[in-house]
Amino acid sequence: MEGLRFPVKKARVSSQMDDKRVQVGGQDLIDDLPDELLVHIFSFIPAIRDRCCCGAVSKKWSLLQASMSRSDYISRGFLLPRPSQEISRSFRGSEANDTRLVAMAIGIDARGVLTNLSVIGTLPDSSPPPPSGHRSISDVGLSIVAGACKSLKSLYLFKCPKITGWGIGSVGHCIGLERLELVDAMSVTDDGLVILAIRCLNLSSLSLVSCPNVGNHSLLAFAKYSRKLKSVTLARCPLITDSGIVSLVANRSSLETVKIASMKLSDIVLQAIACYSRKIQILLLDNVWGVSDMGYCWIGLAKELKCLLLKACVGLSDRCLARVSSASFAGIRKLAINNCSLLSDWGLFELTSSAGELENVLLHSCKSFTYRGLMVAIGNCSQSLKTLALIKCDFFLDEQRDETNSFPLAQHCPLLETVKVDQCRGIGDDFILWIGASCKQVIDVSFTRMDSITDRGIGCFLSQLKGSNKMARVDLTGCTRVGNWSVWAITRECKASLKRLVLRGCCRVNDRGAAVIARRCAKLVELDLGGCDISDEGVKKLARDEPIDLEVISLAGCTRITDRSLLVLKKYMGPGLDRVNVAGCTGVSKAVINWLKLYIDAVDY
Repeated sequence: MEGLRFPVKKARVSSQMDDKRVQVGGQDLIDDLPDELLVHIFSFIPAIRDRCCCGAVSKKWSLLQASMSRSDYISRGFLLPRPSQEISRSFRGSEANDTRLVAMAIGIDARGVLTNLSVIGTLPDSSPPPPSGHRSISDVGLSIVAGACKSLKSLYLFKCPKITGWGIGSVGHCIGLERLELVDAMSVTDDGLVILAIRCLNLSSLSLVSCPNVGNHSLLAFAKYSRKLKSVTLARCPLITDSGIVSLVANRSSLETVKIASMKLSDIVLQAIACYSRKIQILLLDNVWGVSDMGYCWIGLAKELKCLLLKACVGLSDRCLARVSSASFAGIRKLAINNCSLLSDWGLFELTSSAGELENVLLHSCKSFTYRGLMVAIGNCSQSLKTLALIKCDFFLDEQRDETNSFPLAQHCPLLETVKVDQCRGIGDDFILWIGASCKQVIDVSFTRMDSITDRGIGCFLSQLKGSNKMARVDLTGCTRVGNWSVWAITRECKASLKRLVLRGCCRVNDRGAAVIARRCAKLVELDLGGCDISDEGVKKLARDEPIDLEVISLAGCTRITDRSLLVLKKYMGPGLDRVNVAGCTGVSKAVINWLKLYIDAVDY
């Protein structure tokens, strides 16, 4: 034992760290290496993908890859020739960080050319918050992407608080950028947008929403350099005033779309839009204030206007439109009025009296129109109308209306295909009877949350379409007075063409209705019976010996169904079934749901 000696642990030999380097916060020693040496070191990694991914752990290597010219990159054998395929990428929530963004930018060459990039830093409120320690995208990541992906054409940034003017300015390297959209960009300033405007001369679409530090200087730069600009959206930007908007509109006569929301305007803005933007086709004014009666009159001078959307416009009244020539809105194809409380039947008449090309009409939260005024407006555009949507409107009965005649003389609408009525008061069975009598080409009807619509109205409506019925979709969500009789009428008259049937919340529909659907609707691909009085017996009738080849079925809220229904669905339904919704079905067990997931792509519970 004397000859044996235990190994002696040698003292660690460590080099002294520079005090300055320690104070910096642990700076990576690789940053001191020359660029040529760093390129030579990474060239020993054989796989191109692995070599590019190293940029996720070395900031200098990421910057070096982004700064190298592509020809130099290929000559060193670092990259293969780039495919011509255009690629779009989207990052959301916790995925929207510099590491993932840089790795994508460097490795994208092996797949194609990045042309569209969307970054959503914070998901909507309904989504869970990002995990603690989450690092959002910053100027560094955006600048690397801009340097490596210079073919970028579209950039969308939503709630990226660390992106400043410097980061947006670096996007100027993408000289082919055509579309820029910034939403909730709290740190973006005029400096970066001015640089981008000077370099990106191909910009055609600009959207600035909730950008509190962006002002008139940016709009002046876009007015001077963006000669191809066709679309502008401005919303909730307090530093942008009338002078900035007027300068942009006055210098960019090629504008086709102007959308302004939640901002104070004066009459001169609408005057400039109408007088200078001679090619304007789409105008949206959402919650704007400060415009007088005379200001809204300028809209009538936009002769090329095709789409007019007015929402919560303070000061807009019948008197404004009465001063406009009746031929001013002759070319409009889409009209949307939302919550304009001072507009009545006269204003609606002025907008539609000469609209011989009007195809799409949307009335939302309108409380000052009467039923007669609605029918007169529809009559004005009856020969061209294709889509009619009435949402949360109250159509009062005027005193001169004859109660014995439930509606005015029906105007034939030979092109009307889509009708949507949601939570409207003052219209019911009489209105859908007019649709059946006058609109023989209708293929999509949606009467949702309409307690005034009954089985009698649905039955008479469909019987009037007999012989010309092309109905492909029927939605009766929340119609509590609709039951099996309506189901019987729908399946009888629409069985040859019906593909989608939504009866969610129709509590009077029961197993008998389900049996009729299964027996008659052979072409049905989507069926929603959520909230109906359906039991296991009804599901069994749906899944008979020769079941419908459904793709989507919803039984959400059907508390009478049990595990037997899911077993029947798996056994009888065709191979096309890829989505089942059993949310709120208390009689269904988790074990059977997990088993069903093995055979069906999406199971909601």
